[in-house]
Amino acid sequence: MGLLENGHKIHEINLSKRPKIIFNPHRNYGGFGPVFIKWEMIRDEVLVFKPDVIFICAGGLTFKSSTMEKLKKYCTVIGVTLSDPDVFPSVSKFASEFDIHTTNSPLSYEEYKKLGINNTYYMPFGIDSRFFASHEPVEKYKSDVSIIGHYRPNRLEIAEELLKRFDAKIFGRGWPIPTEGPVYDEEWFKAMFSTNIIINFPTTGAGYTNVKVGVFEAAATGRLIMTEYFEEMENFFEYDNEIIGYKDKEDLMSKLDYYIQHPAEAKIIALAGQKKCLEHHTWKMRLDHLFQSFRLKSPPLNWDIVE
Repeated sequence: MGLLENGHKIHEINLSKRPKIIFNPHRNYGGFGPVFIKWEMIRDEVLVFKPDVIFICAGGLTFKSSTMEKLKKYCTVIGVTLSDPDVFPSVSKFASEFDIHTTNSPLSYEEYKKLGINNTYYMPFGIDSRFFASHEPVEKYKSDVSIIGHYRPNRLEIAEELLKRFDAKIFGRGWPIPTEGPVYDEEWFKAMFSTNIIINFPTTGAGYTNVKVGVFEAAATGRLIMTEYFEEMENFFEYDNEIIGYKDKEDLMSKLDYYIQHPAEAKIIALAGQKKCLEHHTWKMRLDHLFQSFRLKSPPLNWDIVE
């Protein structure tokens, strides 16, 4: 959607709807790679479209090296990594094969450089226009505070305390406590617009702390975000004016008490965070900046690529 919002003509190949196109010999998942795209199964539609850019979006996806070298003679191949630093050990093994590669992590960006992988750009997460469109709250999802995210052990203590002390709801898979279950697509929007405050956990599955996409998604909907204090977040939002930071569980509970009792103040901060997203953190802006950072290849008049 960010590409469309920048006026690009897009041919989408949705691999989640066409799983037979994927060859995953190492059983990688969660952004780890390589997960290979079967060129022979998309060759004809790509040749008809004749793209200036092939944009491979996350999931550890790539082409086999021999295919990649042939494709790069005809167009610019961009590989996007959205799960760094967790997936860096695997993606770093093939990131240099793309014309352009992006990472969501400033830590990983430096690590790619240390390995001599100089085609990598830092591209933080963003959001598209869907997240700014208002949705009506749904009665069954209404709450003062919510967690929308899957279970991880470091989240349990806070989740249990929320349920004890507040009108709270938990959404996601795998929780060993009562929850509303996972929400996707339209149900995600219903859940998000039915709460006032969202708790963000910045720790990744591998134990890194970084800015995740959920921060931008929640802020764009005008929810008040509460997240652990960490330095990278200050590159995107101003603590106390656009989001709320907390030091530990008790600090979080104290701030929840305050902002639940002072909803007008909470709304002012939430709307400031939404405004920051709209003005600075959209995929339209992220991708426009990326495309201005390098020169696209001049595409040939005829695509005659062989198998």
